[in-house]
Amino acid sequence: MLLALDVGNSAVKAGLFSGDALVRVFSVDPPDGDATDAAYWRAELASALADATVEHAGLVSVVPARTDAVARGLRGVVDAPLTIVAPEMALPFTLDYDTPDTLGTDRLAAAAAGWTQYGRDASRSVIVVDAGTAVNYEVVHRNGTYRGGAIGPGAALMRNALRAGTAQLPDVPLHLPETPVGPSTQTALQSGILWGLIDSVQGMAARLADRLPDAPRLVLTGGWGGLLADRLTIEATHAPHLVLRGVRLLAEENRA
Repeated sequence: MLLALDVGNSAVKAGLFSGDALVRVFSVDPPDGDATDAAYWRAELASALADATVEHAGLVSVVPARTDAVARGLRGVVDAPLTIVAPEMALPFTLDYDTPDTLGTDRLAAAAAGWTQYGRDASRSVIVVDAGTAVNYEVVHRNGTYRGGAIGPGAALMRNALRAGTAQLPDVPLHLPETPVGPSTQTALQSGILWGLIDSVQGMAARLADRLPDAPRLVLTGGWGGLLADRLTIEATHAPHLVLRGVRLLAEENRA
């Protein structure tokens, strides 16, 4: 099996692949204390992988301080090569990005999977929206060139900013209200955050599509991907675990 790891801001998400098939998904929350403690990640991964035979692993990370700890923890659990995704490795598209050293590898993985699954064979442009802690937009031209994209705040970040930056607005659960007209402060906040997220994704997707020569395939992933797929009024494909699929793809293509 191949193990794909996505070291994110809120958790480490993982997927076990048998060939192209994703057979198991799990996540490991960071500890309350030192998240760079390799022993913690070793113990958690050992428990999660107790019944799995891992022959290869791939990893992307948006938390540099945590990357080495997770990698060292993994090496204490499985005796398999580890491929850490980087912009300079072999990619399924041409990278046209001014600052590749600052390009998040989770973005790279999402774009790679979105392009190979939904755009490459049809020579069709692709826009991938990964809606999680942040909302990442990845644009791949139909000629096989990654052009970049956009980054915005996710729902939880918007809620946290409102709570921290105001004197009287409370913390609220992130549930979409039935109507955008909130009859209470709680529902008004929920409406502004979640309907605002939906409308911002729809508007940004249209704005990015205007920069492409064809009608791009819109692919949604991330924790808020399902909500967006249900509520957007434009055609879109929901592809859960797209980043993990991209990690598997890039790890396989760059296996020594």
